[in-house]
Amino acid sequence: MSNFNIKSQLLSCVVIITTFSCCASDPKTVDPIDVIHYNITIAPDLSNRVNKKLYPKPVADSDIISGIVDHFYPGVVTYNLANHTAKTRKTGQRDILRVDFINQKLIGQYGINVLDMQLDLKRFGIHQEDRIKYLTNQSNENLATDKTKFKEAYNKMSETAEMAPAGADIWSYFKDGIKHGLVDKSIDSVLLKNGHIKRDYTCNVLLLLTDGYIEAGLHGKDHCRGNKCYFMSSKTVENFRKAFQQSKSKDMGAFFKENGYGIIPAENPLLKDLHVVVLEMYDRSKDHKGGATMHPSDWDILKLFWSDWLTQSGVKSFQLLPLATSKDEAHSNIRTFLESR
Repeated sequence: MSNFNIKSQLLSCVVIITTFSCCASDPKTVDPIDVIHYNITIAPDLSNRVNKKLYPKPVADSDIISGIVDHFYPGVVTYNLANHTAKTRKTGQRDILRVDFINQKLIGQYGINVLDMQLDLKRFGIHQEDRIKYLTNQSNENLATDKTKFKEAYNKMSETAEMAPAGADIWSYFKDGIKHGLVDKSIDSVLLKNGHIKRDYTCNVLLLLTDGYIEAGLHGKDHCRGNKCYFMSSKTVENFRKAFQQSKSKDMGAFFKENGYGIIPAENPLLKDLHVVVLEMYDRSKDHKGGATMHPSDWDILKLFWSDWLTQSGVKSFQLLPLATSKDEAHSNIRTFLESR
């Protein structure tokens, strides 16, 4: 992730701004300068997917997170949107990188200090000198120390989770766990001395690390509406594959829609301002060498269900990614998503 340069990042977050009506009659008024700040949340599924013996994978979550943390600065912090005044991202950055918990009970159970896994530039407010000293490690409280603390805390949490995994109710997390703060919808406007109007926006990104099987929480027919359920278990995958094969249909997507399959959408108005990357989805239908053992594969079915669920739940954009084969691939996947928004 050595080139975590976020050019053209999250362009879909830029809101098309019109001149304020109160200034519309003033010929001296110039177009606003739009500044994007990045609010990135990492939410790891700490269920039995973290057990390396049960589900071995080429790249550990901690290695993926380490790369993201290392390149928070300068990669994210000094990024400037194309066609906008460069100086607007050299001062006043409000970027945040944090870890959040799908299962909030784990904070106490694992003895976690959540602030150890957070890099927050918003706290400096208008005090740019303090922000610079922090980023360039010229103060007692500095970025280098916080990066080390972040990675050590994440590694410790991962080790604890592997010994004592817990359920991860991803459906409920999307419904109730994603709250204000994780999604910042505020827009701040200031009139600069040169007559420009500077408007600050936040671009909200969720990096969800999960295998793709939503197996915690509600289960069984009592928690389904026909073929739509609150869960996405390995049994769901098996039943769908069997029904599709028996149907003799040649179009899995059409079969999915015609028979009303899916995950019940999560109703949360904040999702419309959230970009989601689902990382490390695990295809359990592959053998230990990575070869397919059945068709359609678990990966094909997971993509179909998750794509429909995230679309119907109203997230702003999303990408689904399978297991990465290397750290470089994992970092490249994340960077590509960020650059394409």
